[in-house]
Amino acid sequence: MPAAASVEPSPEAADPSPAGERTSSAAAIDRFSKKRAMTHVRKLARDIGVRERATPNERRGARYVARKFRSFGYRVKIQKFGVDGGTSRNVVASWPGGRRYGFVIGGHMDSVPGAPGANDNASGTAVVLELARIFAGTDQAVFVKFVGFGSEEYGDDGRHHVGSQVYVKRLRQEGRNRLAGAISVDMIADGRPLLVGNSGIADDIVARTFYRKIKKHGTNVRYHVLCDCSDHGPFEHAGIPAAFAYSGRESDYHSPTDTVVNMKPEDLLRTGRAVRAFVKAVDGAMMRRFRRH
Repeated sequence: MPAAASVEPSPEAADPSPAGERTSSAAAIDRFSKKRAMTHVRKLARDIGVRERATPNERRGARYVARKFRSFGYRVKIQKFGVDGGTSRNVVASWPGGRRYGFVIGGHMDSVPGAPGANDNASGTAVVLELARIFAGTDQAVFVKFVGFGSEEYGDDGRHHVGSQVYVKRLRQEGRNRLAGAISVDMIADGRPLLVGNSGIADDIVARTFYRKIKKHGTNVRYHVLCDCSDHGPFEHAGIPAAFAYSGRESDYHSPTDTVVNMKPEDLLRTGRAVRAFVKAVDGAMMRRFRRH
């Protein structure tokens, strides 16, 4: 995640596939597994390591994410794009028969030069992967796309959150009008309070709904107006309501010490449970309400 601006406190397509093609029930939705999520963090931040954008290691991270999505039963689309004289990519997972324009749950896969990126942002990517596993085959999977974004960090050309900009641009106008919203999960396992909000650019209906759902779930969370410094930003700039889950700057930020041993697995679990509570509530009525704003 790029350097953040100051944080200011704030108050408070097609129809779904036939029921026979889905396997959901309330009982079928698994719990968020810290063990599974940490396996993803270790693979990305320890085994692959530094995932600077448009490098072979970023590509290895994307391949890992794509492979896991496919193993859960999703159809995977790779969006390639040029940056810094090389190629980066988004990894987009859609459930077979799902809606073309629903809701995006995403996290960025890249890290800055020299940083293994355990918290920033293997942690967010791990949450996205574990949620994809949990909701595979459920009613909610019809409405949600899970995305690993490339090139969120600043690069040689001075741009950031390039992958999410590409994603939004390739929606075209119809998609930007119809997409219900997005959540970026970024830097959420550092021993600090969980913050949820948006950047005040687009309507805050998604951010406030997200906040209310996870607050009701019992998660200790604070609502803030947050920086335009993660992958929610391009969605908001396009008029799409979006939210940002984040737990603030910490001492290992953008550092070689952003390693697995210096992150907080219990915070990974906390955030995973929180986003799970939101996704569990996703349905057609919620999507229609978001689209009206």
